[in-house]
Amino acid sequence: MSSSDAKITAARAFIRSLNILLKYARLYGFDHARTVEQFETAWSELHMAIPATNESGLLLGASGSQLLLDGAPIDAAPAERSFAQLLSAAGLASIQFTSSVKKEDLERLIRAFPTHNTKASALAEQLKAALEGISTIRINEIRFVAEDASMSEARVAGLLTAQTLGADANSMKDWLRDPQKLLQLIAASEGSRSGPVAGAGIGGGSPQSGTGQGGGPEDSPTPGRGAAGGGGAPSAWSAKEEDILGILKLLTHLGQTVSGEGGNPQPGPLQEELTKLPVHSQEMLRTALAAVAAQTPATNSKDPILLRLAEHLAIRFALERYERGEVKVNAVRTMIDRMSQEIQGLRKILGTHEEKLAEAGIVVESNAELLDRQFWAAVPENGKRAVLGSSDAWCIPARNVRQYVEELLRRGDEKAAIEILQNYASCVQSPEGEARRRTAIGLADLADVYASAGGRPLSPAIQMAGAQLSLERDDNLQGLISAAFVRLAQEAGTRRMFPAILQALNSLDSVENQRPVFAQSLRPRIGLEKRVPEYLEEAVRADRVPDDLGTVLQRVPRTAAENLVVRFNRTGNRVEMQRLVELAHTVGGDFVSSLCDTLRGGSANEAAETVGLLSRLDSPSIGRWVPERLREWPRNAQDRMVRLLAMSGTPERGSLLVDILYMLDPMLLPLVIDEIGLSEDLACMHSMIQLVEGDSSHAVKTFVRLKAVEALGRLKAQQAEGVLQTIAEARHMFHWTNPFELRLAAVHSLAKIDPQWAREFLPRSGFSAADLAIAPLDPQPNTKHFRQRRYPRVRLAQPIAAIAMVGQDCYRLEIRGLSLSGGIAAGEKHLQPGTLVTMKMGSSLRPIRAQVLMRDARAQGLGFEFADMDLDERARLRKLLLENMSSAVLNELGVLVHSGT
Repeated sequence: MSSSDAKITAARAFIRSLNILLKYARLYGFDHARTVEQFETAWSELHMAIPATNESGLLLGASGSQLLLDGAPIDAAPAERSFAQLLSAAGLASIQFTSSVKKEDLERLIRAFPTHNTKASALAEQLKAALEGISTIRINEIRFVAEDASMSEARVAGLLTAQTLGADANSMKDWLRDPQKLLQLIAASEGSRSGPVAGAGIGGGSPQSGTGQGGGPEDSPTPGRGAAGGGGAPSAWSAKEEDILGILKLLTHLGQTVSGEGGNPQPGPLQEELTKLPVHSQEMLRTALAAVAAQTPATNSKDPILLRLAEHLAIRFALERYERGEVKVNAVRTMIDRMSQEIQGLRKILGTHEEKLAEAGIVVESNAELLDRQFWAAVPENGKRAVLGSSDAWCIPARNVRQYVEELLRRGDEKAAIEILQNYASCVQSPEGEARRRTAIGLADLADVYASAGGRPLSPAIQMAGAQLSLERDDNLQGLISAAFVRLAQEAGTRRMFPAILQALNSLDSVENQRPVFAQSLRPRIGLEKRVPEYLEEAVRADRVPDDLGTVLQRVPRTAAENLVVRFNRTGNRVEMQRLVELAHTVGGDFVSSLCDTLRGGSANEAAETVGLLSRLDSPSIGRWVPERLREWPRNAQDRMVRLLAMSGTPERGSLLVDILYMLDPMLLPLVIDEIGLSEDLACMHSMIQLVEGDSSHAVKTFVRLKAVEALGRLKAQQAEGVLQTIAEARHMFHWTNPFELRLAAVHSLAKIDPQWAREFLPRSGFSAADLAIAPLDPQPNTKHFRQRRYPRVRLAQPIAAIAMVGQDCYRLEIRGLSLSGGIAAGEKHLQPGTLVTMKMGSSLRPIRAQVLMRDARAQGLGFEFADMDLDERARLRKLLLENMSSAVLNELGVLVHSGT
């Protein structure tokens, strides 16, 4: 912290402590414990604010509610304003504490302040009397110099004003708020002068003459014109600017009078101020006041008349110089900044509305910004278009560019709006550092405007910002330009403007060739990778894939691959899958190579996730790499791979599953065989026949044989008729050779392959109509999803209790829906999908037992699928399902149910 900053901080602390000390002394008396303690604090902070080496000490001044430290204003907190107002009300200009101030001196100062309400005018006398003979603390009063004889005309003007308008304080305050009466005040002041000057001044001040061109300085006589070389002479403009600054100072003084900070207003002193102004200044003031007076009835502005008058003068002067070509637009802001310093004081005095907003924490525009905005509004249409189409467009604040471009778009003039935006963006490549700085800031603010007009200005802006990034060597400017580039690219990403996104990626590649580290730091900030899931989701649900989306995905192949795989695996919808496959084909070879790399070298879970989409893009790679890795995968990964391959819809999925059939965990074989049957791939028929006949090289469970029999029926395998007939018809002398469920499955399959044989055999089959009611479902070629239900599901009239056992742990379940392939349950704990569970269903005395694989069905509860069960248990399960099926449901299944069956 610099020494000046430290002094300001210490001085503020002392002022707060002094303010509190005065309150304590007034409330409790100086000898009270609280007052003594606060006095010690104030004394120590005063010493911190005045180092011993500082001979000048500490000078605390006051101007209205503004506190001054060594003549410079400091930010006014409530404590500072309170102390400043106390000094101003007493007519004190400042209090100076020298470096040799003593503790006793400070005590005498505090005791001199009154302990009860005292007139402000008496405070100064009390302080002077108390500090008499003390040189370490000095009281400086506000003094007025003796009146000069040359100012006697002011008394005449004051007398005229008092006679005309009234001289009491309240009346004076009223007419200081009225533009028409202010005109009379100026006329009265000029009435004290002699000759033609006064007459000319009054005539020029009429509202009619002052509003011919809107009123303002350009309509008034200008010093230095004619023989001096015209109004454009620098000395003339400089003198005129000084005149306006003088007027602004006068208006600030009048503002103090209106607000009550300048005491009771009297005509004489005010007339003195007016008569001090040069003739040209009075002329400018009268002309501007006439224009404001003419506008007053039509305006709804809540700003005080003095504030509007000051702003009008500043804006008209800047506008006149700009329109006459005396200054460039970038110099306008400099002039406005100088004038705004004076107007800012006036706004603080009169702008109570702004103070309330600021105290409420609401950001208020600075005075310079307000003037700049009003200046831009006053520039004519052709002037706006000319400057925005020039190389100085960067001088125009972004909010003004936004306002004008949006107005052009509302009028339908897109061509002009695009030209202005492109010209503004080109300023980021200006040779001037300040131009690049302000343009970069403006581009970031205007990113949403560049995305308008169909986003046509966006790509060129991104291209120019990216090109400058490759060249910029100034670290500060580099940060600003990169922020503008990122903001524009983010807007392109948000609006789905893919050509602009491609331009951003091309620009990044160009930057990366020269500055690779810097370019890599920009890529994550653009956030393209994070938006890929959104783009895919919208593309899947849209009527058509957006243009250039595929090209954008090509630029981020790994991210595209990861998200396409996730989205593909999350859907079973045929239409959505086909759209994702089309997008994947658009991305091209790099995408497929990325998936193959994951299948070859990724973890088991990562590799399993790629199988579904890869089977649609490059099914030979599945047959090449999956068998090599499958044996090392855990059952969960194998299970996931089988289900994704089944749901992918690739025509070769049946053959791919047959190739890996005996490499899989035995518990997955029933699931795999069901999917083979639903694939309708006749090339799988011979493998299923071998399973039914019993493969000598592999131990095949009866439940797996039953599944193979059902698969042959779904495939409508004509060559399997003999095998299936043997299973259905074989019998010993008094009973059938094969189990009930196996024979029933053969009959159901033969009914699909050879319906005539089935009709002839059923009367002697030993099966009732109810036994035949629940049959395996055939694949439906036009369904919404590739994976289909394998058996009819029954909603149970009463939930069935069940127990799931995982190792030594048991979990209670409540089964609500059931079929021959699995069901839906609610449980006390969510079990991981793919977990193998031993399940007992129904009565605790004789439950139905099965091995099941848990599935994820969060919306409905827990899903499970039968992986193995004894065929007698399956017959009991069938009977349970029949008991829960109504006659209407059985009839829907095409079975005539006799009463009592």
